[in-house]
Amino acid sequence: MTKKGRPSDPSKPAYRNPSLPTEVRVRDLLSRMTIGEKCAQLGKLRGFQTFDRVGDSIVIHQDTVVGMATNCPGTIYGILRADWWSGRNWQTGVTPEMAAEVFNAYQRIAVENTRLGIPVFFVEEAPHGLMALGEPVYPTGLGLGSTFDVELMRRIGRQIGRARSRGVHCVYAPILDIAQEPRWSRCEECFGEDPELVAALGFAEFEGLRESGVEPCLKHYVGGGLAEGGHNTASAHFGTRELFNEQLRPFRRCISAGARHLMCTYHDIDGEPCTGSRFLLTDVLRGQLGFDGFVTADGGAIQLLNSRGIAASMPQAAALALKAGCDGESGSKTVVECGSVMRGAFDAGLVSMDDIDSAVGRILKLKFDMGLFEHPYARGDAPDRAADKALALEASRKSLVLIENRDALPLERGLSVAVIGPNADDKIMNQLGDYTAPQRRVDVVTVLDGVKVFASRVAYAKGCGIRSKKTDGFAEAELIASGADVTVLVLGGSSSPYAGVTQSDALGGATIVTGKEDEENDKDSGEGTDRSTLGYSGVQEELFRAVRAKAKKLVVVLIQGRPLVVDEIAAKADAVLLAWYPGAMGGQAVAEALYGEVNPSGRLPVSIPHSVGQLPVHSGGYAANRPRYLDGPGDAAYPFGYGLSYTTFAYSGLEVSAADEASVSVTNTGSRDGDEIVRLYFSVRGSGRQRPHRELLAFKRVSLKPGETRRVTLPFDRRLFGGYGRDGAYEPPHGEVSIWVDGCKDRAALSSLAVRGKACEGI
Repeated sequence: MTKKGRPSDPSKPAYRNPSLPTEVRVRDLLSRMTIGEKCAQLGKLRGFQTFDRVGDSIVIHQDTVVGMATNCPGTIYGILRADWWSGRNWQTGVTPEMAAEVFNAYQRIAVENTRLGIPVFFVEEAPHGLMALGEPVYPTGLGLGSTFDVELMRRIGRQIGRARSRGVHCVYAPILDIAQEPRWSRCEECFGEDPELVAALGFAEFEGLRESGVEPCLKHYVGGGLAEGGHNTASAHFGTRELFNEQLRPFRRCISAGARHLMCTYHDIDGEPCTGSRFLLTDVLRGQLGFDGFVTADGGAIQLLNSRGIAASMPQAAALALKAGCDGESGSKTVVECGSVMRGAFDAGLVSMDDIDSAVGRILKLKFDMGLFEHPYARGDAPDRAADKALALEASRKSLVLIENRDALPLERGLSVAVIGPNADDKIMNQLGDYTAPQRRVDVVTVLDGVKVFASRVAYAKGCGIRSKKTDGFAEAELIASGADVTVLVLGGSSSPYAGVTQSDALGGATIVTGKEDEENDKDSGEGTDRSTLGYSGVQEELFRAVRAKAKKLVVVLIQGRPLVVDEIAAKADAVLLAWYPGAMGGQAVAEALYGEVNPSGRLPVSIPHSVGQLPVHSGGYAANRPRYLDGPGDAAYPFGYGLSYTTFAYSGLEVSAADEASVSVTNTGSRDGDEIVRLYFSVRGSGRQRPHRELLAFKRVSLKPGETRRVTLPFDRRLFGGYGRDGAYEPPHGEVSIWVDGCKDRAALSSLAVRGKACEGI
């Protein structure tokens, strides 16, 4: 009998019978598989390297067809991926119209031309939108973090998840790293520096993806945002309390909701590499967090165990990873290579069949649970491009952070405008961030494009490049600035492709710069592009000074992937608008904000330092006011949560109920519509351990018209008042907890809540 009381069908193998429990189906299929088939299931094929595009058709390489029919890889990655690294673009890649047919062609080989018919698991990148031709490009992580908008992230997750209809089973998202080291090249991918912000937004995206049928792959497990010296893949230094209370919080939230896929990453913690740490992958992840899904290695992470001398050979590296709890390889160029690392470990006697079966069982369970054996093929639903564009524009608008405004904004429409700067127009990829597919010019709105909608008299000059030392464009920039009523200077960074650099991608996606990069190339951000300084690259600051000397009114727009030192610009400009990498619709959003059509409402998800020497300067510090250095300030120039508006807000009547929620009245006291981000904080006194001087407890975005007052309720998780000990066990709250809303003047009327022993009292 089956688990539902119906007799099983004796005419088909047990693994083919969907009425049987998944565990039964997995055991049956494992019993039928050869060691070659099993190891292949642990392999991941780089799909973008396995086909040619001929006109409007995709032709799968013959060696891929033959190889898949013999030992089909369990996962195929990046069929849709298009960028400088994959070499795919609008002429050579898979267009949206081709996608379902292409996925089905690969799947048909696996399902119909192999001995057991095990379907392929298709995965793609989606750090800020699906990384595929024709897909909407949202702001990168820091921009999305600036929105503080949980429901927006859920909707973005749903939109990305609609790729399921075209054949995508899983995406590498949400990104749950905590960005507390701005020199780190992947800072732009993260939601922010605060664990609660990252957990809330990451979980919302997780839910949205699953609602649309795509399985999220949580990454990167764990702690990469604290990389030593800001070096990508370098050691991370933090203790077990920080691990359990901060770094693991976003993962714990998604895992508690049933996450089934996770990516372990490159670096080590206390000498143990994440990909080879039984403590992290088995004791903590599977034991304490209860994760029972499939773990895949980040690109080249297993190989790094060998190249860095942690293992003495590749078979030993594979054995170390597999026994630690890493189930899948990181990516191979050919089918023959897929699973070869794990097979080498098995043939060398370093892992047992039980070790292999445990890992293979997890990927098979994921495929059974997602229904791939019963429904392996894509439907090919048409996307709603108008809705996608509208959602991307909304995200861009909400991501903008107004840093300074000396009565310069919003602008009047009748003024003549000079638009200047390396990120204003001509290099559209500078606006979009890393992990972005090539864009058609018609699909991207630059700042210059946006300003032209509002101003009839517009002059443009590039001025300089991002990293170039050339100043020959200064004269033209100064000339048009001197003749305009207002100058919009667009500076920042770029995650554009490398050029003229010796680089290594043998280890996978984590490109490592091994030679001097061409300074005429703009790239100064994005994976593998770590920095030792946080000033504006090239001669951008010199351009600012030159233009400042000529401009009647100077508004600076910053398009960048990490918090950079902005002291001089903020002090001397008439207004500063931070856009991060605002996405394909970013230029429209920026222009609307400059002209008051949109009221900037983003808040900083990361702190902006005065200098590199202050680092770390994130909001998780123990002191409300950091001690001053002999030669400079201790506090951040602009702290987490900072952001201005064209209107003003007032708070009153803060209350905390026994139902684990706080409420406060918020009034728009200005003359413009505006969004306020209500942020609820807490602190603990007498807990017996060092805790941050303030910790984010909950937040909510609220839209208010002039004069409107609204009572805002913020549910919170009282477990945050407690925490996790060094052994990972939860410790109930004790001590004295204070709760307040940032900006609420009647904080003293609110209360200190006594929390003693093993239960919260007085809440």
